[in-house]
Amino acid sequence: MTIVVSEDDDEADYSPFAFLKSSVRDDVLNVSHDYRYQKMGYYVSMHAELGGNAVIPRCADILDTHRNPLLMTRAREAGIPCLPYTLVSGRQDVALPALCFAVNPYTCNSVTAVRSESRMLRTLKSLSVNNRYPVSVQPLIGDVREAVQAFGETDVPEARDIARRFYEEFRVPVGKLVVQVVDGVARLSHFEPAQRNEVDWGLVRERVRAIARAG
Repeated sequence: MTIVVSEDDDEADYSPFAFLKSSVRDDVLNVSHDYRYQKMGYYVSMHAELGGNAVIPRCADILDTHRNPLLMTRAREAGIPCLPYTLVSGRQDVALPALCFAVNPYTCNSVTAVRSESRMLRTLKSLSVNNRYPVSVQPLIGDVREAVQAFGETDVPEARDIARRFYEEFRVPVGKLVVQVVDGVARLSHFEPAQRNEVDWGLVRERVRAIARAG
């Protein structure tokens, strides 16, 4: 048996709010468009783990996907094609053009393309919260695409293999992959929450039903 907690599906066993008041003992599938730390999706997984339940996604996987350097390190080790990154602190010379990503826990959807030195200085100051945190910087060498994935599936052709591998490694059911397409080949750059209206909830429901039946 698998307990399904979902913010969108009327067929779910629990809404997130109801689940946080429960004391269930079972495997838990946590479906959300936003798993960021201190968001409801995160709290559902945390509540499940504190209750001694196996849960998808785990808190450790959530945190790894939402910190760019941890994401890129694990993705590379899992064989997912990805871009190299450099952690930049303060004023440093950075090769341009580049993509910058916040590492601080307060900034979401921070993908910033930078093509000039003056813009880089402003971006580093902003994403670092006045130099309190490093910034993850990647070379900008291809076309940047956003691919919303649900259970390892996406409608962006170039990102389908990465979406499948991403879900196999991190088990985060829903979210947005940021990739760079270089000579027709996609490489992972980042992961961030999807907007609610970007998610194919019909596909999500199909996958949830299949998992619940198998569980």
